[in-house]
Amino acid sequence: MDLAEFEALAEPLRQKSAETRSTYGFALIEGQTASADEIANLELDMAVTFPAKYKTFMMRFGGGTFGYVELFPIVATPGTYDDLATINDSEFPDRSFLAVAPVGTGDYWGFPVIDGRCLDEVWCHYHDVDDDDLVAADFLEFIAEYGLKSCADRALERRK
Repeated sequence: MDLAEFEALAEPLRQKSAETRSTYGFALIEGQTASADEIANLELDMAVTFPAKYKTFMMRFGGGTFGYVELFPIVATPGTYDDLATINDSEFPDRSFLAVAPVGTGDYWGFPVIDGRCLDEVWCHYHDVDDDDLVAADFLEFIAEYGLKSCADRALERRK
């Protein structure tokens, strides 16, 4: 999936996010974006190269809430501790995995890292077993599946 295809899929969420912000005071897309320089600096600091589609997404849409997924922002927000570097320094200091989002069970979605380079594939890393699962071929497919669709939507599709 390319960015244009993803943006077309995300447009209804963008519209609903604008509506919920004006009506209820919160957005479904937080949009904690990062610049190319901020991303490059974090890659240097962490000694890891992020996938291109992930970097593009973080510059365009950013971290924080994105539909049904909470993404760790590239840039730390004052008063919070859930930024990309802090979580990964704590959970994966060996840089064998780059966590980009919590699953909500102590597990993480993210990228396996080989020789300092993230794979394009998104995996679920389990905290209590050594048996990770592939969830998407790339970051845009992951965020389309998990950010744009609720668990109920995915369950209904599996039944078809």
